[in-house]
This record gives sequence, C-alpha cells and structure tokens, in this order.
Amino acid sequence: MSEKTSIVIVDDHSLLVSGLCLLLDSESDMEVAGEAGNAEKSLLLIEDLQPDVVLLDISIHDISGLDLLPEIRVCVPDTKIIMMTMHEDQQYLEKALANGANGYVLKKGLDIDLLYAIRSVCRGEVYVQPSMLKTYIAGSQKKESKSRKPDDDTLLWNALSLREQQVVLGVSHGYTSKEIAETHFLSEKTISTYRSRAMTKLGFETKAELVKFIMKLGLF
Repeated sequence: MSEKTSIVIVDDHSLLVSGLCLLLDSESDMEVAGEAGNAEKSLLLIEDLQPDVVLLDISIHDISGLDLLPEIRVCVPDTKIIMMTMHEDQQYLEKALANGANGYVLKKGLDIDLLYAIRSVCRGEVYVQPSMLKTYIAGSQKKESKSRKPDDDTLLWNALSLREQQVVLGVSHGYTSKEIAETHFLSEKTISTYRSRAMTKLGFETKAELVKFIMKLGLF
C-alpha cells in the first residue's frame, strides 16, 4: 500500500483549518501532518516535517503568503506548494507562479477542486483554478493581440491532466461517453466529469470548438 500524501496547512483561520483537516483526513491517500498560523512557526514545522504538500494562505496576519512562499521554497525545494486565496486576482496568480507555487486555488473551491489540485501537483502538474486559467493565459499575451498564439494553445493543452486529454481526444474523434468509458475502464459519469473539467479549463462550450482546437494542435 502506498504512503499517504503528507500535508501541512499554513492558515490563521481556525474554522477553515478545522474544515480542511476533516476534508483531507477523510481521503484514503492524504493526511494532515501539521498546521501553523504564522510565518515563524510554519517555517519551523515545514522544515521539520518535510511534507509532500503545503497549503499556504495568501493572507496570513503577520506576513503575505506570497512573501513567505520563496522562503518555504528554499527550505523545502521538493515540497509542492498550493496557494489558497479569496482573491480572484490575476496579479496574485502571476506572482505566486513566479515565486514557485505549484498550484493556485480559490477558497470558494476548497473541496473537490482542492483535492484535485493536490493530486495534480503531486503528479508534477501545475494546477490553476479553472475559472482563472483562460484569463491568465490571455493576460500573458501582448495587449494588441486578439487571438491565442500557438504556444498558448500548447499551454492550455498541458494544463489538462492525462485523463482529461484522453477524454477530450476521444470526444473530438466522435466517440461516445460509453465507448470512452469502456476503453479506459471508467464509468460514463466519470467520463462526463473529466469532459466537463476539460471544457472549463479550455474555455469551450461546444464540441466544434474542441475539434478545431485539437486540429490546430495537430492531434486530430
């Protein structure tokens, strides 16, 4: 049996931390190893425990999580760091990723999205809240540009998990959810979930948009 993903929570909101502990400890592959509410304690705790993942609030009472992030990165270079925030602000997202964050989630999505983010970063992926991803990519373009560049399409594609990529490829090639489910030994409901997440990340609403995107990448 594989070891559980060890997690340290850095947040000064006790009710939120309690809820996160209940959520994470209820997962068979995760466990909360510790929690801290200030910079000094968090650095000592993280260095001592060497967790797999740190959940870092962007607003701690004695320091900004964005300023604490580089210190944690130096302290535990192999630990994955996911920023948690109330702020749907592209500047915060850009600074977090620039400072070494592996993930960025909104506090309004601290349930399924958080679990998905943790598993994603542990696979070596970068997780960005789906509702912010497309705007983030658009903001990285030149202001005068009105369309995505090829590199932006690749970035969008790489933002999908392997399973999401498999599902959208199947959909774009005309396979039904049942056929895709049978191919990957999953339920139709699970396939629908992957498809919905992928379409949200890509910013598409129709199959036609998806097919055009896949063709543009040369994957059709």
